[in-house]
Amino acid sequence: MQVQKLLKLLEDPATLSSEDLSDLEALIQEYPYFYLAHALLAKAVYVHENDVEKYVVQRAATYAPDRTHLRIWLENKLALPPCTRSVRAAPTPETYTTNNYLDMVAKKSLKKSTNEISIKQFSIIDTILNKNLQFDPFVEVAPEVLSVDLSAQGTSLDERFATEALAGIMVQQKKYKRAIRMYEHLILKYPEKKEYLSDIISNLNKVL
Repeated sequence: MQVQKLLKLLEDPATLSSEDLSDLEALIQEYPYFYLAHALLAKAVYVHENDVEKYVVQRAATYAPDRTHLRIWLENKLALPPCTRSVRAAPTPETYTTNNYLDMVAKKSLKKSTNEISIKQFSIIDTILNKNLQFDPFVEVAPEVLSVDLSAQGTSLDERFATEALAGIMVQQKKYKRAIRMYEHLILKYPEKKEYLSDIISNLNKVL
């Protein structure tokens, strides 16, 4: 994912597409402590996908520096009314908007204890975000994550938000039919992976 694309999504999360969700999930698998990717993915599925929303939001909360702010941001209640100042009033507290909150968190999470970010650090970040990220759909997941029932929040499954990582989680939770549906949808999205994904589906059908 390009740096410019990530910044655009931070400014307007409403523009997230299903392709962006796949890129964010891949970024999280490669760099699991990258909070911004967790927050953006949680924002995208919060109102769209009940079947995976609980897992994604809980995972984002695990890495959030402030869970209250994450919840407020997810509910679109982050913007605060402006404060007025009198002659002897205390300094006006900072007012955060939805558009600049995550940008602020990004800067705080990346800076050193000296509160300075060098040009070299930005270069490293740019290199990380522009890598060709890949991940294994059967990635190992912590036991406490596997214990979360992804179907607890609803019975419908919006295939637009299918990713190889989420399909892999379905497999590890033995939800083979849902995993197969997700892999079938991924074949339509990524025909170049048809042979690879078809092999996975074939193996899953054998255990049904």
